[in-house]
Amino acid sequence: MVSMHRLRTPAAAQRFAVARRVGTILLFVWFAWHTYDRISFFVDRQFPVGLDATIYYRGVVAWLSGANPWDAAVEVGGFAYHYAGTPVTTVIMAPAALLSEEVFTIAWVVLTWVATIWTLRRLGFPLWWLLFPPIAEALFSANPQLVVLALLVANHSVASAVATALKVYAFIPLFGEARWRQIAVAVAVNAATLIVAPGLWLDYFGQFGAISSRLEYESIQGLSAFYFPILLAVTVVALLILALRDRRAAGWLAAPAVWPSSQFHYSTMALPVMSPLLAVLLSIPHLRLPPIVIILEVARRLIQPWVARQLAPDAKTQEAPESPT
Repeated sequence: MVSMHRLRTPAAAQRFAVARRVGTILLFVWFAWHTYDRISFFVDRQFPVGLDATIYYRGVVAWLSGANPWDAAVEVGGFAYHYAGTPVTTVIMAPAALLSEEVFTIAWVVLTWVATIWTLRRLGFPLWWLLFPPIAEALFSANPQLVVLALLVANHSVASAVATALKVYAFIPLFGEARWRQIAVAVAVNAATLIVAPGLWLDYFGQFGAISSRLEYESIQGLSAFYFPILLAVTVVALLILALRDRRAAGWLAAPAVWPSSQFHYSTMALPVMSPLLAVLLSIPHLRLPPIVIILEVARRLIQPWVARQLAPDAKTQEAPESPT
């Protein structure tokens, strides 16, 4: 006779499959509800689609026109959202000025959607993950973050270099995955802008404090732990502990956890190492929630293997046949 453990396996597998389907449906509903709530917030306050793309465009055009790019802004409801890109970002996006503002914004919105769909397919996610609230918000605003993520997932030297030029925190997952050649190329590309636009860099260094302070104010200090010393210290320790066990995961989770003035869409950086806990809690646009969620995720990753070992039946007992009756 075979063991009773083996007889129970098909039933257990069926129950697991049912539970997984129910979990998928609940997650879809969770995403849809929070996305509806988030996008409704922007629509009700008359935020334009492609807002972030327009901000980047105005920053680039201001620089090329001889004006201060960090004075460029888009006003919504009497509140101005200013350009805060680095000189590297400004230089690499300079070709945008070949288009009109409206055409560039539409083109960047389309690019953002294409890049996101490609990323989801590449990572093995179903398309309904477009409803993941941080993704949905970035699609609405056409923030470069989703293009950056696609470039990083492509795992190519040129693509990674462009990603770091658009968002400097893209370097972190490159270090996490030990992509040393790509890091070298990215450093070279970023450094080249010092030669291309030295004046822009001097202006940036001269205004860095003002740019950072304004971004802090406009982002309401962001969602990360950066401006909160105790939470920041705990989060950094958690990421360092995770890095000892899984450097790749720590690299992908660092930006939403600790980057200054982080936005809700920064949580899309977690997609390559996504877990059910992250999917559920990172869907909530609450200040300081991402670092707390990531601390919990680190604890889960450290504790889960130990729990699994404690719950697993003894291997020999599983394989031993029962005595014949």
